[in-house]
Amino acid sequence: LPLALRLARRELRGGLKGFRIFLACLTLGVAAIAGVGSVSEAMLQGLQRDGRILLGGDMDLRLTHVEASAEQQDWLVQRAEVSSVSEMRAMARGLDEGSRRVLVELKAVDNLYPLYGAVRLGPEGDLAAALAREDGVWGAVVDGNLLRRLDVELGELVQIGDTQFRVSAVLEREPDRTSRAFTLGPTFMVDRASLPETGLVQPGSLIRNHYRLRFGDGLTAADLREDLQETFPQAGWRIRDTTEAAPGIGRFIDRLTLFLTLVGFTALLVGGVGVGNAVRSYLEGKTGTIATMKCLGAPGRLIFQVYMTQILVLASLGIVIGLLIGGLSPPVVSAIIGDTLGWRAELGIYPLPLVTAAVFGVLTAITFSLWPLTRAQNVAAASLFRDLITPAGGRPDRKGLLALLVFGGLLAGLAIVTATDQMLAFYFVIGAIGALLLFRLAAQGIMAVSRRLPRPRRPGLRLALTNLHRPGAPTGSVVMSLGLGLTVLVAIAL
Repeated sequence: LPLALRLARRELRGGLKGFRIFLACLTLGVAAIAGVGSVSEAMLQGLQRDGRILLGGDMDLRLTHVEASAEQQDWLVQRAEVSSVSEMRAMARGLDEGSRRVLVELKAVDNLYPLYGAVRLGPEGDLAAALAREDGVWGAVVDGNLLRRLDVELGELVQIGDTQFRVSAVLEREPDRTSRAFTLGPTFMVDRASLPETGLVQPGSLIRNHYRLRFGDGLTAADLREDLQETFPQAGWRIRDTTEAAPGIGRFIDRLTLFLTLVGFTALLVGGVGVGNAVRSYLEGKTGTIATMKCLGAPGRLIFQVYMTQILVLASLGIVIGLLIGGLSPPVVSAIIGDTLGWRAELGIYPLPLVTAAVFGVLTAITFSLWPLTRAQNVAAASLFRDLITPAGGRPDRKGLLALLVFGGLLAGLAIVTATDQMLAFYFVIGAIGALLLFRLAAQGIMAVSRRLPRPRRPGLRLALTNLHRPGAPTGSVVMSLGLGLTVLVAIAL
């Protein structure tokens, strides 16, 4: 093995003393980024897998205020299996005197509904039978919340418009509920044939008529969309296929992913400060060793290689632990939320989020370790021996500063390139750099002010004040760490 690797291996035999904070910071940041990316990918893949169920068909055609003409419906039936669903909002009330009125999402379905998926009722039963007309009264399937709000039981009557409906069953699962942009009330599902009897279908009524299509072999959404626009150019269809099954949910997941990823970046940034502090503290404990090696003729490059090798080995350990935690996040999150969103996540190992998190971890470890490493590399041996009495100063040389700029630029560029909203990520990077500079200036200001303040008479206060600006004081690290940590907490809370 090369000399640097042999020396690094011997140093690592001493255990993780001084590097526990390093590992914790890196593991936390990598786990956050890997976990958010993996959960987001699992959710989006599940959304894509269940697109037909969530949309209610291979394609959804919507008309507002009006129904499709007989010619249009015949044209559709000749090309696909068609299910008609009408949706509107209405007021429901019980028949008891003084019963409250509740806004409901009235949903009128035909006997083909749903084309994909299944409606789950409680108690178990058949949807067609639950909506059927018995003794002149139409049946209805309603959300359980509506029963509590109206204070009615199964089998009792509820008034919608001019018609009374018998509550036949409780709607426990509605497969296409997620396809609606938003809802203002619980679902009240009835047979489509009963809708005209309510008296709610009037000119100008806000009724959304959906025509869900199930394709046969050989028919694609793109072909049918083109034929529709050519045959009925003035129809006013609002056309959606399975790629747009739940656009609001997809956008929500993208935005949530971006927010949580930026939180993960911030955690990694705070962790990076911890990495830098841990490396500096570790190297301070190795001052005598480094000075001895230099006196024995070890060049600065060898010192840099030995300790950078140790950092990369330990960083690899932290990254692997973080990736394991992040990779196991989708099953855990899926078990917690179940099918609350209307679909289940597609569980699996998603390489891209894991690779991205690993690269972030490597760049963070290198970027925040360069300053203390290049300082130890360039400081003379005599200065290192005096370090316990008068801490050696120094800063990276031109090569060190160039390397710091390169790796810092790569870290910032990766954050921007991998974000779903690159402009927002750009502003985040600018804000992060500004925050680092601001807290650095704040630390300098605290040290300058404490140096000029009159010395207190009490020894404890005098020592505390002196320690703020003494050589090697941790003021800068403390201000940076506390400032960034509190900034993250406040930003998330707001």
